Amino acid sequence: MDNAIAKFKSWLVDRRNFLFSRYTKDGGETQEPERSLIELPSEIRQELVNAVENLPSNPADFKATAAELDKAFDSWVQDPSNANNSIAILDSPVVSVSRILSSTLAEWTKSKDIALNLFSLKARPDDIESIAAKLEHHLKSQSPAREIIVIPNLNWCFLRSLEGLDGIECLQSLLCEDSHRRFWIIGSGQVGWQYLKSVCSLDAYCGVVFNLPAIAPEDLQIWLDPVVEELEITFDKPRIDKQILDGDKDNKTNYFERLADISQGVSTVAIQAFLKSICYKEKEEDQEDSPKRLFARTPNLPKLPDLESADRYILYSLLLHGDLTMSALSQSLGDIESEVQPRVQLLRRVGVVEQQERVLKINPLYYPRVKQSLASNNFIINQK
Repeated sequence: MDNAIAKFKSWLVDRRNFLFSRYTKDGGETQEPERSLIELPSEIRQELVNAVENLPSNPADFKATAAELDKAFDSWVQDPSNANNSIAILDSPVVSVSRILSSTLAEWTKSKDIALNLFSLKARPDDIESIAAKLEHHLKSQSPAREIIVIPNLNWCFLRSLEGLDGIECLQSLLCEDSHRRFWIIGSGQVGWQYLKSVCSLDAYCGVVFNLPAIAPEDLQIWLDPVVEELEITFDKPRIDKQILDGDKDNKTNYFERLADISQGVSTVAIQAFLKSICYKEKEEDQEDSPKRLFARTPNLPKLPDLESADRYILYSLLLHGDLTMSALSQSLGDIESEVQPRVQLLRRVGVVEQQERVLKINPLYYPRVKQSLASNNFIINQK
């Protein structure tokens, strides 16, 4: 078990780059929150980014995930022939569920005397038709012993294309095999899960589906307090209407209530909005200590630019899959790459889409408004 957890952590560290980072930025365009952070002195900016990257997973996510895993696993152990033998942990497509699972399983599995089998893809295969064979090879039942199987990122197991669901069909078959001795833990984005639920009824094969709840203001504050204290960040006064309505609350409380509201309790969005809100100014001459200080303005999200129909399909594919190469994006849209590339470049220029090396994804700061725009244009976004 310890070796399996070490392998999981090693896998996560290997992938802790553009996809799993809390502070992401485009490889060629200056976007938010990088644009705002450029105004900070370089040393302070790096301290701030490092402090955010070194935060553990949000304790609220850990607590909620561990509780659901306990409930589903204990039910299966007590009656393995009749109870559900799988649980899907879902979160926003701009959040790394893999990172949450890694920190949770490291503690959760300590009390479980059972082998752990990790399906450790490093990325979505360029040849998506090969995913079924990979699943079959790594996860086909071989040992008579009981085991926990972990698929950290289900989004890498499919592509919305003609042959892109072979891996999901294989998974459906595997989920039905030896359910009395195999317990499955699957991490997935909510939009991708909703799609798989609609087109191939994946939820019928998975016993428990758990959506991580929105993070409450007080939990965001507890999580970010180490960064606030380390860099001695103070908080600006809220808008005048908030001062009138919530005059009994201090600036810090008002700030985190606002942060939770605009981010919809999504951790990655909250982190990016927090970074975007940080400013620097010189202290007054009569103030003690360092002549420099950081303060947090009222957090806000950038406005979504006008979108064309083609843009919405691109953004939906990125939310559906979490991340895509240009080639995979073109396949998912059924268009040739030379037609998709110019629209992606425009979306990168306005900051809605980010790219590092070959990988594209939604800039988390735009996620709440992208989701709202797509839902209002009849894209299947929200859980039912």
